[in-house]
Amino acid sequence: MRKIIGLILLAVSFNLTAATLDSVTFADKVNVEGKELILNGIGIRKATILKIKVYYGALYLEQKTKDPATFLTTTAPKQIVMHFVRDVDAKKLRDAFTEGMEAANKNHASFKALLDKFNSNIVDVVKNDLIIITFTNDGVSLNVKGKQAEKIAGAEFSRALLNIWFTNPRDENLRNGLLGL
Repeated sequence: MRKIIGLILLAVSFNLTAATLDSVTFADKVNVEGKELILNGIGIRKATILKIKVYYGALYLEQKTKDPATFLTTTAPKQIVMHFVRDVDAKKLRDAFTEGMEAANKNHASFKALLDKFNSNIVDVVKNDLIIITFTNDGVSLNVKGKQAEKIAGAEFSRALLNIWFTNPRDENLRNGLLGL
């Protein structure tokens, strides 16, 4: 009996921990290219003047920080997880990525072909779907609704895309949540 209780306690101690906001749960840690990233913060993307919740976003970094300048220019991997709480059609998502890229990057025109390739993988999402974007030194990996897209090469594009959430962002409250503010 003691062995069974010991095994149960051991299993519980190894249980993955998670963070929850408004019943949307994100893992405390993710593994990207063999590196453990930790949850930096969770934010809510709200749209329109009515402030309708669109998705909950989570930012994963190697080390927690409240200052985006400390990670936007590094080569360390980063990840954004978008957990949708409403249906959004692909065109609206593509438009949002394009508008975000234009607002966040003065040189956005130089990334048009790569952004078009990125956007070609965006499809309609429904409540509880995930979009996972992984930013690495050699490009961007995109997973939409469990389907992994071909990696888009380019460190500069990776940084420019990540800027969407932190440089002249469309939603300051989402930015602040991702930064743990």
